[in-house]
Amino acid sequence: MKQLYKFLSSRYQNLFLEYKVNFAPRYGNGLPPHLQLYELINSQRSDYKRLLEQCLEFKTHFFEFKVLKDESNPELPAWNNGFLPGLDIVTLYCLVALIRPNVYLEIGSGNSTKVVRQSIRKNNLQSKVISIDPQPRAEIDALADVVIRQTLETATYSITDALDENDILFIDNSHRILPNSDSTVFFLEILPRLKKGVVVHLHDIYLPYDYPQFMCDRFYSEQYGLAIYLLANPDRYKFILPNYFVSEDSELSGVLDEVWENQSLRQVEKHGGSFWFVIQ
Repeated sequence: MKQLYKFLSSRYQNLFLEYKVNFAPRYGNGLPPHLQLYELINSQRSDYKRLLEQCLEFKTHFFEFKVLKDESNPELPAWNNGFLPGLDIVTLYCLVALIRPNVYLEIGSGNSTKVVRQSIRKNNLQSKVISIDPQPRAEIDALADVVIRQTLETATYSITDALDENDILFIDNSHRILPNSDSTVFFLEILPRLKKGVVVHLHDIYLPYDYPQFMCDRFYSEQYGLAIYLLANPDRYKFILPNYFVSEDSELSGVLDEVWENQSLRQVEKHGGSFWFVIQ
């Protein structure tokens, strides 16, 4: 019944293929990871560990966050929000506090905006928040300094071209590389133009593993574009933090145990899907 609704509803767009594809995980999910990607990502694990240890400096800040069902203030970040899991909240908050960007530009707004604004407040930052999203999932107009209510594919290059070293570009969009999609525009028109030192984030990235089945069923494809860039030119992109990789690694994920073991956070989802890197 749900599939029939999606087929008939004007809210959804159908894609018909003349050649059948088995949409299933090829790496991880019970299979080995992609070997070259695993070696690239794993080679910088000591850097990930140091960064996670730095995040512990902010642990008392995280103890103040509530789970969504208990948070009445719509401008504050909350755990178990259905979109941004625990590890991604922690690392986004910390990286904004540690990098101290002049500009934080996000493509796709909502829970991430709340986390960033709280980090700016609590850590006395002067970062400018720019939001590009035609329909943000959460009401964030009051949290952003500049609000652009249009799609990435209709925005001008001048916005991303203006990003400088230590500025952050946070991408959480449709996740699908298709003709004229926001993901296609990012990989073909924006990523190659970014200046050295710009920090980039993409969400729902599982590298060096494949998408889990439920995301294969939704035809997510964004991380394949990222993987191509990383494999073809690894010297241009320095990994900062691959959160799903961290989630799957007991040594790395264990660094934050003293955060998650706090009584107020026992029921918080601890995994992550953020992938952070910097342009070299």
